[in-house]
Amino acid sequence: MVLVIFALSTAVIMPSMSRMLDQATAHAVFFDFQKQVSDLRREANRTGEPLRILDPAAAEALPQPAGEELPDRDLDRVLELRDPWTYTMAPALEIAEGGVCSITSANLVHQDRVVMTLRTLTDDCRFIRSVTGAVPPRAPASR
Repeated sequence: MVLVIFALSTAVIMPSMSRMLDQATAHAVFFDFQKQVSDLRREANRTGEPLRILDPAAAEALPQPAGEELPDRDLDRVLELRDPWTYTMAPALEIAEGGVCSITSANLVHQDRVVMTLRTLTDDCRFIRSVTGAVPPRAPASR
């Protein structure tokens, strides 16, 4: 009887523990993504050189220089996330010399599944999580 109760408890607890672990990992990847963007913003501000963060697939599609460097290639960056995480970004995030950022959207992807959609809303390079399909709050009922 004790084993049955233990087995049922485990069957109930394990899926929720697994979801909590997945959520914690997703948040850790998000914070790492944001930290790398912030570090590049500080670099652009410190060096006075603009930077561009590209979508990894877009970066691979860029023409490879044959013997001579393309003028803007040294401005392009791709963020490194822990395996098997990756991201998509459209349009590329432009970081000006003073650290001002363009508006963009990004998806954090885990094993071909979009886990988080992010967006910049201001020029300070901070990403916020977009809630897709959210129900807007209801207005208070009038009396």
